[in-house]
Amino acid sequence: MAKAIRQINKSTPNPVEEQMQAVTELMNAVTANKDALITTIDIIKGLNEMGVLDAAKAMLEQRTDIGAIAIQQLNQPNMHNTIKNGMNALKFIGSINPEQLQSILNGVTQGFERSAEVVKNGENQSLWKLGTSLRDPDVKASLSTMMEFLHGMGEAFNQDPQQGVH
Repeated sequence: MAKAIRQINKSTPNPVEEQMQAVTELMNAVTANKDALITTIDIIKGLNEMGVLDAAKAMLEQRTDIGAIAIQQLNQPNMHNTIKNGMNALKFIGSINPEQLQSILNGVTQGFERSAEVVKNGENQSLWKLGTSLRDPDVKASLSTMMEFLHGMGEAFNQDPQQGVH
């Protein structure tokens, strides 16, 4: 039969041995992650050269003052509207079909280029030429797009009269 354990010897770790084991573990980790550590050091060196680390250190030292200023700025009446408008703008941007937006932005870019040429050359069209340009397929396409835009905006205003400007 087994003999009962009557005394437990509690071993206390030697601080020197613990320190040596910690150093060994650190060296193994450094060796295993050498490339990542070198990249990290390069990034930190670049941030230090730019002065970012000094700015971050100063911000940490003054964090209570900076926090108080930030809270004061956020509590201004117009800031609430700014935050709400920003959230609505992000919601709006998220609802737009990227292909449609790209098409419209390409049209706007070309329109700006054409109008800049007219301004640069100092060309003014006669009323007759302006009237006949309504037959141009490009002008018709642009006007049709703008009219549909206005129809859609009006529909949205009429669905919720409080949002519309009447």
